Parts: sequence; structure tokens; C-alpha cells
Amino acid sequence: MTPDTNAASALKWDRGSFRDRSNRVYDDGETIFRGVDAQALEHFQQYSQTKQFKAFVKEGKVVRSEIVPSDSGLELPSGWAGYLAHERLPFVSYPYEWSFGMLKDAALLQLELLERMIPAGWTHKDSSAYNIQWLGAQPVFIDVPSFEPYTEGEPWVGYRQFCMMYLYPLMLRAYKDIDYRPLLRANLEGIEPDTANRILSGFTRFKKGVLGHVYLHSKMQAKHSRAEIDEARELTEKSGKEVQQKKTAKHSMAMVLGTIQGLASTVRKLNITDEKTTWGDYDSGHSYAKESFETKKAFIAKHASARQRRLSWDLGCNTGTFSKICAGHADYVVSVDGDQKAIERFYQSQKSANDRKILPLVMDLANISPNQGWRRRERKAFDKRQQPELILCLALIHHIVISANVPLEEFVSWLRDRNSDVILEYVGLEDDMVKIMLRGRVNQYQDLSPEMFEEIVSSMFTIADTQPLKGGHRKLYFLTPR
Repeated sequence: MTPDTNAASALKWDRGSFRDRSNRVYDDGETIFRGVDAQALEHFQQYSQTKQFKAFVKEGKVVRSEIVPSDSGLELPSGWAGYLAHERLPFVSYPYEWSFGMLKDAALLQLELLERMIPAGWTHKDSSAYNIQWLGAQPVFIDVPSFEPYTEGEPWVGYRQFCMMYLYPLMLRAYKDIDYRPLLRANLEGIEPDTANRILSGFTRFKKGVLGHVYLHSKMQAKHSRAEIDEARELTEKSGKEVQQKKTAKHSMAMVLGTIQGLASTVRKLNITDEKTTWGDYDSGHSYAKESFETKKAFIAKHASARQRRLSWDLGCNTGTFSKICAGHADYVVSVDGDQKAIERFYQSQKSANDRKILPLVMDLANISPNQGWRRRERKAFDKRQQPELILCLALIHHIVISANVPLEEFVSWLRDRNSDVILEYVGLEDDMVKIMLRGRVNQYQDLSPEMFEEIVSSMFTIADTQPLKGGHRKLYFLTPR
């Protein structure tokens, strides 16, 4: 994985990499570089030689990384002791876009790394869920500078963060059927212990893990906060004189590993019910006759296979039937749907198949993930991360226009801004599903008439091919940007 010496001049700082002052991420469009300080460089030189770390990389659980030679000829920013070059993962995603199973597997990976590295003398300085990315259905740990030497007697410093970013969201979904994604999107640090304690109350307190990791954790945090206030007041009263340091409890390696193993056991037992949702059973419950469905698949295969694409999107993917067709002709496919069950089923099937080419995400397509965090640059909007070369928009238009009340021209304009080929399925006003959706509504959706639809689409795209479906009430379009 030797860096390309001809591509170094276009390095850009990744605006989400500022929190850890010991390193910073840069991107030249092909390779991910990381500037590290002297201590982080020394640590990497040491732990990258351990059999545990080498095993993680071989198993695909930690991103492949190597030190950039000082004589590489790359024009790298000054001020760092050295640089690492990382394997580039195809697409960045965030915890508030992951299904329950994805967040659970990411949590178990964090714990597995710790459990295997601590006996070898290494630990993590944090437990941020943003340190995990995905290669298809395989979670991959990317923040290699967060490994640091383990000190006997020290507690696991990432415990609170693990609870806030993994355990509490999973418990809310498993025990209370509360969707954690809006909470994680609203607070990038996760769910506070006090908030989790207020929600996981009553008889829920007797569910596995809640008493110790939620209730007692919340009470201890409140006690610690009061102690800090008292210490600050004492300092003020003594005119700045030092207050005698209080002794802290020692945490043996066995205690730390016991906590990690106990958390892993709790996380493994957290599950969700397989409830009925609108599109969770799309692969077996769609409304197409067999002939129409096969015609639809053939049209998609025809245009998806026209050329190999680096990245394709399947918007409104359901359980991934058409994503799999695209995956045969793309380096990577990002599949998005607002139905949690559909994405959970899709993820589990891809996980069973050990697939690394399709990334399933949960997202409301009328309210996609925005730019967030510090100066709105820390976490990128979904449509600002990487532009696709092909977009599938199958049986989605009527949900955007009618259910979300987004004008057709607005949605088509958003598609055009991606500068991508599009396979779009038109669903007309005479379609049975649309008639059901229009019950109790004033029909103000004349932009879904065939004439107006084609007029709007033709103003931004060239209609390169079409295919009628379901007696003409639906129609497939292959569009290329004007």
C-alpha cells in the first residue's frame, strides 16, 4: 500500500479529525494519510509489531496502515513527526445511519479489540463510535493512533463513552423500542447517563445491564459532579491553594477485562423484535406480477452493466434486491432506506454472505443526514461525502412528492446536482399505491402527471431509455445528466 508519489500535492485536511491533538487526517483523493506526533508514531511502531494487531489487520477488523518512508518524496504538511498511510474505505457513514445490528456489531468489535490487546499491554484512549467504519457488512476500526500503552491499575477510560455511544442506544431500542438514531444525530457525543436513566426506569431497571451500567452509572456521575463542584469551591475558599489529591481506586487488569467481558455479554443478548413494517418484507411482498418484476430487473441490469462504476447509490433500496444487481457492476454500492426492518434484514443477509461491496444505511430520504458538528464540517452531509456515478430511484418518487410534500422539480434538481446517471421509476397518479396514498388528501400533485413529469425530467436529464411497467401506470427511465 505504498502511497502514490504523484498525488501528494492535493492533500486536504479532513475537518472531522481535530479532536485528538496527537494526529490529523489528510486526503489526496486516493490515499488517506495521517500526520502523527512523536509519541503516536512511537506507539504505532511498537503495537503494529504485536501478533494481536497483525491478526486484527489480517482479519479485516483494523484498517491496513503503514508508516510513510521519510524519503518517499511526498509533499506532506510539516509539523508532524511522521505520517501513516491507511487503506481507503469506499464510503464514510455515521452511527445515526446504522441499523440496530450494525451498531451492535460495531460495539462488539470495540470490545473485542480491547479484550485481545490489553493482555498484550495496549488499550484505547477512547471508545468513539466514529472510530468504526464499514467495508460492506464488515465493521473496521480506523483510529489506529488511539491505541496506547495499558497501565496496570488504571481504569478503562473509554467506559463512559462506550455506554453513551453504544450501550444506551442499543438498550433504548431493545428494551423500549425507541429509535436511537435521532438522539445520536442530535448529540454527536451520544446519550448521557442521566437521560438513559430517566428513560430506562421502572421495571426496565431490572433488565440485563440496566441497574449497573445505567442507574448506578448515572448516580455515580451525579456524585462525581457534586464532588467536583465542592472541590472548586474549596479551591476558591483557600485562595487558589492546592487541595490534597484524593486517592483513586486501583483497577487490576482482571477487573478491567471483567468489565469489558461483562459488557460484551450484555450487548450480545440485546435483540429487537422482528416487527411488521411497510417495506421490511419487500423481497417477498412487493406488488409486481412476476413478469413485471423480471422486466424491471432486466432493465436495471442492462444499464447498470453498461460500464463499471466506482460508486452507485440505491435510494429506497428496501431489502436490497436491486442493490445486488448493481454490485455486480460497481466497485461499491451504498443502499439507503428509511425502513429500519428492511435495512436490518438486508444487513444481516449481507453479513451472512460475508459481503464487502454493499453498505446498507437507515435514513429518511426526505431529511438526509446534514453537515454537523463544529462549524458544520465535522460530520459531512450524506450527499457531500462522495458523489455516485449511478443512482437507483425505484418506486421512490411518489413517497417523496406525496408523503413528504417535496415538489417533483426540487427532487429531480437534487438528483441532477449529483451529476450522475439515474435509473428512475415513475409512479403515476393512476397507480393503485398512489390512490391509497391520496385518500384523505387534496390532490395537489399534478407534477406527477405523465406530461409534467417528463417535462421536468427532460429539463435536467436526457431520457436515454424507457420501459413501461404494470400496464403503463409505472415506467422506468434511464437518465443521463444534461
